[in-house]
Order: sequence, then C-alpha cells, then structure tokens
Amino acid sequence: MEQNYQAIERVVRLAAKTGLYFASVDGDYSNAERIFIENYKNQLAQVGPISDVQGIFNQIFNKPVSLSEVINETHDLLDLMPTPADKQAVVVSLGYYIQRIIMADGMEHPAEREAYNTWVKSFV
Repeated sequence: MEQNYQAIERVVRLAAKTGLYFASVDGDYSNAERIFIENYKNQLAQVGPISDVQGIFNQIFNKPVSLSEVINETHDLLDLMPTPADKQAVVVSLGYYIQRIIMADGMEHPAEREAYNTWVKSFV
C-alpha cells in the first residue's frame, strides 16, 4: 500500500509541475489556466489516498519549474511503469493534460507549442 501511495504522490507532483510550467510558459498564467488546474487538482484529491493534494500543489506553485525538470520527472515516472503499454498510457494522458492547459485560455502561444513539441520529442 505504501508503494501505491508513493506512486500516486509522484503523479500528483508531476501533474502540478507540468501544469504550472505549461500554464505559465507563455508569460501569462491566466485565470482560465488557473481554474483548469484548480479543477484538475480537485479531481485528483478525490481519486487517491493523498490527503494533502492542496499542499503539494501549493509547494510546487511557489517555486519556478523548468521544462527539463518536467521531462526528467516524467521519465522517472515512466521508469516505474511495468509495461510499454503502461508507459504509453502515461505519456498519452499527460500529453492530453498539457494540451488542455495550453488551450484553457482559448489560444495557443508559440512558446507553448514549442515547449509541447520539445516535451513530445522527449518520449518518442
């Protein structure tokens, strides 16, 4: 059970970092992006045994996050996945999450597209 808890916590931390990075990469962390991430955070809080999802997000949102950090932590998480299908499911889910964050404010900024393309290329 402890191992499952740690895996879920890693996913929550990665989602927070990924969300923060992609929501702010264009230099404007808009209210629409903030609301999207807040809703996502609330959904995560209901799924797993992590009682302090808010604290995890707050801790991460109080420091800068780089794309290399997001990519490295995604690779670390993928290393824990037992099968290629599991790894692919994680990448597809995160890719979808990133795309939703990018479009949360109704527009795709060139910096967002460039960062997303770099992220995708890291997992091909």
